[in-house]
Amino acid sequence: MKKMTMWVWALLLVCNIALLSGCGGRAEDPGEPPAEVVNPGQSSEDTNSDSNPSEESDAGNADDSDEVLENAISVRIGRDGAKEWGVNMYNNDAALTMLDYLSGSALLFPAYTYDEEEGFVAQNVRGNYTRDDEQEIADVKVGELYLFSGGQLRFYFKDMEGVNITATPVGYYTDVEGLTETVQEAYKSNLDDTWGVDVYFWITKTLE
Repeated sequence: MKKMTMWVWALLLVCNIALLSGCGGRAEDPGEPPAEVVNPGQSSEDTNSDSNPSEESDAGNADDSDEVLENAISVRIGRDGAKEWGVNMYNNDAALTMLDYLSGSALLFPAYTYDEEEGFVAQNVRGNYTRDDEQEIADVKVGELYLFSGGQLRFYFKDMEGVNITATPVGYYTDVEGLTETVQEAYKSNLDDTWGVDVYFWITKTLE
């Protein structure tokens, strides 16, 4: 009986150690859970292209694809990024749907793909996006943003020739001086990220 009691206490001790180890690991800041970073508290059913909620916003006339929504969002690059980069968005359905997911509060947005050779960072974004404004793009410029048919959003931080992509232009950074170096430094400083994120961006919708 005494031996059985000792085994029970030993088992409880092992369980407690395991639990404490788990809590100790969680006490460290692991960053933002990836599933909630892009659209926290919002499911993919909340926004769809059929309802097109962006038509009711102050973004303007979505039918005028040539119109640019100036400084629609503000971006800080890297978890500790301080500089605010302005981004103009095109007034097309894909860009407006994307804007509808954003708010006036800073949102920590992860990019899980960093491709130095191809000059872009990318992440799949939630939402149902129209392909009506899709184009054949031969060359891209630093600071340009494109949405691909599978829902992948790419931000090009380099000038690239002969990319020959099929995508929807959704916006571009208004100031590109030092942009390439900033993205590269943000990537290097994030190599040991707990969630496997290559580069973090803080995104704030400034469009009223």
